[in-house]
Amino acid sequence: MVTPDNLLGSVVGVYLARAKDEEILKRKVASGGAVTAMLIYALEKGLIDGVVTAKRVSGFEGQAVVARTREEILETAGNKWSIVPFAARVKAKIEEEDLKKVAIVCLPCQAQFFGQMREFPILETDFGERIRYIVSLFCMGTFAFEAFLNYLRMKYDIKAEEIKNMALKEGFLEIQHDDSLLQLPLKEVYSYLQTGCLVCADYTGTWSDISAGFIEKEKGWTVIITRNARGEELVKGAEKEGYLEVRDGSQVMGDILRAAREKLARAQRNMMSLL
Repeated sequence: MVTPDNLLGSVVGVYLARAKDEEILKRKVASGGAVTAMLIYALEKGLIDGVVTAKRVSGFEGQAVVARTREEILETAGNKWSIVPFAARVKAKIEEEDLKKVAIVCLPCQAQFFGQMREFPILETDFGERIRYIVSLFCMGTFAFEAFLNYLRMKYDIKAEEIKNMALKEGFLEIQHDDSLLQLPLKEVYSYLQTGCLVCADYTGTWSDISAGFIEKEKGWTVIITRNARGEELVKGAEKEGYLEVRDGSQVMGDILRAAREKLARAQRNMMSLL
């Protein structure tokens, strides 16, 4: 449980990492492509037989997919900005694809679900045993996309199919649409977050094996938090085999804690308003 005294959960190591493969770095990834590189490493070395993640189809529209090849993993690289019916589909996806050792890339709320399924199985023991790695992305919240897209259309004349990419900057949400770039102050889009996100206190995904995100001052690098031996071995293995460049990330802990504290405070304020 996230508390003011324990904002990040279990932490074994904090790193800055980036892919060494130029093809990965050229893709539209949020930071240094480290998550993509680790997943490709795990797949090519037989540590997993597939990755379940979300893939953006157009605008905010996304779907849960299984990536079983290097190219399929590359196609899923990038920001995840909408909640898809992910958790509800993962079990079916794993069974449909007959996956025995799967990595799941998800958000903190989803990492809690999968982490509890794996650690405290009740009936679906086989499902939990198939989850090899849980990778959580840092998350301040996702949008109630229908309402937000309607807002963008009405105020800025931006249609969903025109959105090419979005990125969080300091105090802004940048939306690339066609050949233009719109900067929206975060306070302007705050009211369009999913209701559940407004009371979620977990920024990094404390139930995961590895958490990943980015810090503005370390552009081109992925912030990696390992939480157990499983996560640590994945990072070190990918580095040893030449998939990752890794350096110490202790200097960004202040930034991570600041964002985690902000999300917890927001959740506490919103919870109080519901009482």
